[in-house]
Amino acid sequence: MPPRDPSCIFCKIIAGDIPSARVFESDSSLAFLDINPVNQGHVLLVPKEHHATIADLSDEAAAETASLLPLLCRALLKATGAHGLNVIVNNGRAAGQTVDHGHWHLIPRFVDDAVNWPWPHTPYSGDELGQMQFRVLRELAIEGGRSS
Repeated sequence: MPPRDPSCIFCKIIAGDIPSARVFESDSSLAFLDINPVNQGHVLLVPKEHHATIADLSDEAAAETASLLPLLCRALLKATGAHGLNVIVNNGRAAGQTVDHGHWHLIPRFVDDAVNWPWPHTPYSGDELGQMQFRVLRELAIEGGRSS
């Protein structure tokens, strides 16, 4: 059994302690319908390995779970007749994450649905773009030196 947090609602769903409308399951992942969907057909894709955010997942668990996205997207588009999908990760409280178990949202979207999109955008000014690029590249170089 993968690492589990006994207080985590998703871990309880994975273990079968809380009922769910499962739509897909593998050795490493579970997909189920959100009981309070943005639009009908809203699916949550969760790795069975418990980690608070996607950033905390092992590379292997993240890759195995994310590899299911194309399959689930195709099935949701056909099952719901949606015109598109949002595939979203809310990583951390500031990003809207409410369950501390890393997961993906697959939200069917329809022309003229009530979901407010797109988010506001603000361009970089001056050298902000180059500075941000430098900082991200530096962190990726540091991360590349670690063993996963």
